Amino acid sequence: MRFTRLLNFTKLYRFGKPFATDATVIKPEEKDLKNCEKVNYFDIKVKENKTVLTLNLDYEDRIYGLGETLGGLNKRGKIYKLYATDDPVHSPEKESLYSSHPFVIIDKKFGFFIDYPSEIIFDIGYTKFDEMIITINSKDFDLYIFESKRALEVIREYLRLTGIPYIPPKWAFGYQQCRWSYPDAKTIKNIANNFREKGIPCDAIYMDIDYMKDYKVFTIDENKFPNFPEFVSEMKEKGFNLVPIVDPGVKIEKKYDVYEEGVENNYFCKDEKGEEFVATVWPGFTHFPDFLNPEVRKWWGEKYKLFTDLGIRGFWNDMNEPSIFFVPERLKNYLDKIYELKNKEVGLEFFMIKDKILLLSNNRDDYKSFYHVTPYGKYSNDQLHNLYGYYMAKATVEEGFEKIIPNERYLLLSRSSYSGHHRIATIWMGDNMSWWEHMLVNIRMLMSLNMAGFFYTGADIGGFGANSSPELVVRWMQLGIFSPLYRNHSALGTRNQEPWVFDENIEKILRNTIKLRYALIPYLYSEFFNSINNLKPFISPLFFHFDDKISKEVEDQFMIGNSIMATPIIQPNARGRYVHLPEAKWLYWSASNFKERNMKIYEPGDYYIKAELNEIPIFIKENSLILLNEEEINYVNEKPIKELTVIGFVTGSAEFTYFDDDGETYNFKNGKYVKINIVVKKTENGYNYEIEKDESEDFVSTVERIKFEIYDEKGNKHTQIFEI
Repeated sequence: MRFTRLLNFTKLYRFGKPFATDATVIKPEEKDLKNCEKVNYFDIKVKENKTVLTLNLDYEDRIYGLGETLGGLNKRGKIYKLYATDDPVHSPEKESLYSSHPFVIIDKKFGFFIDYPSEIIFDIGYTKFDEMIITINSKDFDLYIFESKRALEVIREYLRLTGIPYIPPKWAFGYQQCRWSYPDAKTIKNIANNFREKGIPCDAIYMDIDYMKDYKVFTIDENKFPNFPEFVSEMKEKGFNLVPIVDPGVKIEKKYDVYEEGVENNYFCKDEKGEEFVATVWPGFTHFPDFLNPEVRKWWGEKYKLFTDLGIRGFWNDMNEPSIFFVPERLKNYLDKIYELKNKEVGLEFFMIKDKILLLSNNRDDYKSFYHVTPYGKYSNDQLHNLYGYYMAKATVEEGFEKIIPNERYLLLSRSSYSGHHRIATIWMGDNMSWWEHMLVNIRMLMSLNMAGFFYTGADIGGFGANSSPELVVRWMQLGIFSPLYRNHSALGTRNQEPWVFDENIEKILRNTIKLRYALIPYLYSEFFNSINNLKPFISPLFFHFDDKISKEVEDQFMIGNSIMATPIIQPNARGRYVHLPEAKWLYWSASNFKERNMKIYEPGDYYIKAELNEIPIFIKENSLILLNEEEINYVNEKPIKELTVIGFVTGSAEFTYFDDDGETYNFKNGKYVKINIVVKKTENGYNYEIEKDESEDFVSTVERIKFEIYDEKGNKHTQIFEI
């Protein structure tokens, strides 16, 4: 074991010869590593090819992190298995999901990150309440320890180590509509026309697997999508971004160019015999590209030109754990066993039949049976399993977008990911269900993923699987206005969830909800960039902002930026909820329409807040400001913003910096942006307003007026308009 010091308060402990995952942007030199005998905090035992790290926990210790995992925001009391798994039923007992983010914070003590690309099991106070037991099936891994007692400092240090979070284009903050599936161009046009005719804003419509010819990746079904370039152009003219799905499985089919090129150049993963590994996914029998091979990534990344040449800038990498429906030989063996029972009286054997069919999918033995050829040698997929989705994203971005659309921002969602993925793309939370319980999962995971660097993320609004009630869709859409990724998505065979499919009243509520989201985009976009600049989570738990004891217990409220606290309704038939208002006074906005203000001042404390089905409870912190764009738009950047409305609750002084740029490129890095710094100060006679604009000659602000709507401690409204 060797160690070295990095950054401000980070120590790296290297065990054996770990695989270079590319999770970190800082690569220590071997010469800087020194021998050591122990690691602070942990008791470490090595058994054969297994390493066990044990940490004693105090009664009051709270554990945060692990990114995309189930369970509470405080991770204590559960086992988490970090091994990328395609499991669409996210019930509470599940230990694995699609991604691996082995970054942990022990509040008020320290944090750590285990850089290891295969299975890690975290037993956090489950077997023993006062122990965290971490099992790594290897002697080769890196352990980074962040020696700070402040959670926000630990997160900043982790992000300095692993990279600055990814920034999507501005249109990605708009509403996005998805379903498995809108099967053809005619259906998508009808969906688009409904949005525009009904006056419901929308920026993106997704294309699931049915747009492909026989589910073959990088193909277009010309029968379903005739004249695809013209279709893309027509959608763009209406303000819609198309977001096609891209799966890694390549159909085994002669004369299919992607298959032929992959076989000819040895681009696919091989089995134990050195032959192309065969699995079954949507197209039938498929091969998997070996994304750990740099040549394969270069080949794959260039394939996105099919879409980027047409102006498409949004993509959706799916099934990249990689998901395996079954391996042909394993299915054959199963069917042979069934055949043996054909003429027998079946009793207990029925459970064998039922249980073993489930074991055909995503079987770990299958991951052990195919291999990657990397610059560092040959490894089984099982040894590097958690890297597959991340390296698919690396192929997409580093060998694709950075070369074929340089300096252009893109939306790239991925289902599977590893630490470090957050700096080039993002993830959504996978195949959730239309269950009320999954709204709480959505909230907790928003906060945990932000801690792991995924500032832009979100869940399938309304739930993907099962049938959603109108009320559930309304309440989830209301929660969604505070989620960076605002995408409604539902599964084949389930009830549709578009805003107009229920009744006129529900449609009206959802229209107003989505319009409120668009009005808030100046605030959300500005605060998102502020979070990037400060390496501070965009979505965060209350205890990141307040020191009172109760805030540490609250897991169903969260801060968006520095000014807004979301307190969504997540219970059926509820017309209100209990809220905790920490430390400061709060301005409560019962929002049913972004142009109407129903405001009230609350002192710190605990309250039951009424909220009818059409009302969204929003709290604005004392001495803080938010921004609204009150001009109605159909999509982001449809019209230049000429007037901003500043809403605030000011008893002393409040400040906010509005940020804007072209929303499409990285030119902001070269100073092509505008910042408008706004300060409101309470005086004896009212309020003093200060506005200072910082803009580039190459990017001039379109804002001409700022309208102030400031509330004092008695709830009185003070208005003022300034031309700038």
